[in-house]
Amino acid sequence: SLGHHAAELQRPPGPGDRGRESTSPSAITCLVPPSGIGRETVKALHAAGARVVAVTRTDTDLVSLSQECPGVEPVCVDLGDWAATERALGSVGPVDLLVNNAAVALLQPFLEVTKEAFDRSFNVNLRAVVQVSQIVARGMVARGVPGSIVNVSSMVSDVTFPKLSTYSSTKGAMTLLTKVMALELGPHKIRVNTVNPTVVLTAMGQQVLEDEELAQRLRERHPLRKFAGQLGPGGAGSGGAAGAVGRPPDPPAAAAAEMEDVVNSILFLLSDCSASTTGSGIMLGLAGRRALVTGAGKGIGRCAVQALHAAGAQVVAVSRTRADLDSLVRECPGVEPVCVDLGDWEATERALGGVGPVDLLVNNAAVALLQPFLEVTKEACDTSFEVNLRAVIQVSQIVARGLIARGAPGAIVNISSQASQRALTNHSVYCSSKGALDMLTKVMALELGPHKIRVNAVNPTVVMTPMGQANWSHPQKAKSMLDRIPLGKFAEMEHVVDTILFLLSDRSCMTTGATVPVDGGFLAT
Repeated sequence: SLGHHAAELQRPPGPGDRGRESTSPSAITCLVPPSGIGRETVKALHAAGARVVAVTRTDTDLVSLSQECPGVEPVCVDLGDWAATERALGSVGPVDLLVNNAAVALLQPFLEVTKEAFDRSFNVNLRAVVQVSQIVARGMVARGVPGSIVNVSSMVSDVTFPKLSTYSSTKGAMTLLTKVMALELGPHKIRVNTVNPTVVLTAMGQQVLEDEELAQRLRERHPLRKFAGQLGPGGAGSGGAAGAVGRPPDPPAAAAAEMEDVVNSILFLLSDCSASTTGSGIMLGLAGRRALVTGAGKGIGRCAVQALHAAGAQVVAVSRTRADLDSLVRECPGVEPVCVDLGDWEATERALGGVGPVDLLVNNAAVALLQPFLEVTKEACDTSFEVNLRAVIQVSQIVARGLIARGAPGAIVNISSQASQRALTNHSVYCSSKGALDMLTKVMALELGPHKIRVNAVNPTVVMTPMGQANWSHPQKAKSMLDRIPLGKFAEMEHVVDTILFLLSDRSCMTTGATVPVDGGFLAT
């Protein structure tokens, strides 16, 4: 069930909402096929209590959808037709959430790409996104209300294969369009993100996989050895070697079940994640799992321990400061404290070597020693890389070896930073350690994926921890950073922890090797 998103998708009325009958958000989902991501998104939003406008070009699909989800407002239009779309959606009324999912995939070798295929692909996959998003965003700005837009892109926006020249181009264009939209709409409190799925076994996905050579090349590139919608040999949730070369596709029911992989990501991005960390944690299925959090004494790490504990997980909290652990245990009875300096390899091995089975790992411990490049010392360099990178390797090895020995799936989240991808003055060692962590995350995902262990990174902007407040309290210093953040604010700890919990949960079971920004759009600038 996706009903747990109902609470997350509620929002208080905005100043332009007077006279509206309900504060339940209104959402537009643009979809083309009779089944697939768009239809499943409509069903999930409808179940979550949203009032949904469903857009497709096929009237029979809308009729069946309205029968399945009474109250959904159908709009039949070909989004490739600009004038018809303007007539159909120009007066659709207030919308809070938008999912741009409509797309066509016309596969042709590059030397055979036709004008018709090119025009149709860009008209639907990109131009329609511009048009529909303009209609929705102008309404949000006029009403003075926040909103969220999710563009459904594809993994081939970054990594492509033969016969996908036009499709990949449209999705690459969407990636940059999303960043510009986020930059320009952020000051109006409108968030814009993309979801980039692998092959999903919808009707369109099955069309792609009819090319056996392409299907084999795609499967060989997947660390998790499956497509979204393919199950392991043991059935749902088995996480086995699904998608192995020569394996027939799963039946439609199985594919539909795992379309939730993508829909869950869409709903997560649409929701106000700071509304209820505890509530979303409980519904993310973390109860009974055993989690280990490093850097647990303060800030993000402590907040993560509190959220995991509230969600019913058994938590091992690692910190080098005994007093912080003592107060944490008083606050969260049952948390298992481990006091160790992770910069000491031998001490860490002794402290965690016998920690027992762990299902979930949050590598949060870090140091930030700021020095101008010409003044960087050996000590600062050694300490930074020992804690920020080497300790991640060591602790992750301990946890991953245990998971492999037990034959159990697991999830690891590494806390990186926006500084892994943007240079900051006086941050030469810190930036380089976080850049190294991002690439380590990808290699870990590649090597551990076949063992059903997912590895992702979270890349926050400045977070209002006690340290963040102390370092960024000066108005002039804060302004220099806030001016580069489209949403115009720093992150709260709950924003980061919500993302951590989502990546730890099975609701992100097709996400691995990702670096997920929680940065208010900083990396889009």
